[in-house]
Amino acid sequence: MKKYQVILVGVDGSKNAKEAVNKALELAKYSDAKLVLASVIKPYVSVGFGGPSLEVDSNSDDQMTNEERKHREEMLQKYAKEASQAGVTAETVVVIGSPKEELAKNLAQQYQADLIIVGATGLNRVEQVMIGSTASYVVRASKRDTLVVTSQA
Repeated sequence: MKKYQVILVGVDGSKNAKEAVNKALELAKYSDAKLVLASVIKPYVSVGFGGPSLEVDSNSDDQMTNEERKHREEMLQKYAKEASQAGVTAETVVVIGSPKEELAKNLAQQYQADLIIVGATGLNRVEQVMIGSTASYVVRASKRDTLVVTSQA
């Protein structure tokens, strides 16, 4: 089995994401790899009607985004602590953007990941048809090895 150096894990709080973290810990211990625990927040878009045209306010620094960022950071810190207790080095990152693009391209390149691990489906119920759209996109678009993990229950 190939030994990886940097494993990027997409984490959104779902059951499948937790399974992805567990698998990443297992592989990181085997490969003596560094983990990058990443959570990507989709920007909140509020739609208002201002005069004759539709206005879209995509200010990502609003209160809801700040609360979500704090929640995600706390979740990732919990996973990083688990990694540390298992003897695995872990870094956490929370970004705002498209989970598909950030995991498959931007974060993978930024951290020079040689493996990306994602859960089969995430929190978005609409995107949970068969394999989640984020997982499916990452498999197709990434130029790195990709592992899609399903929940065991």
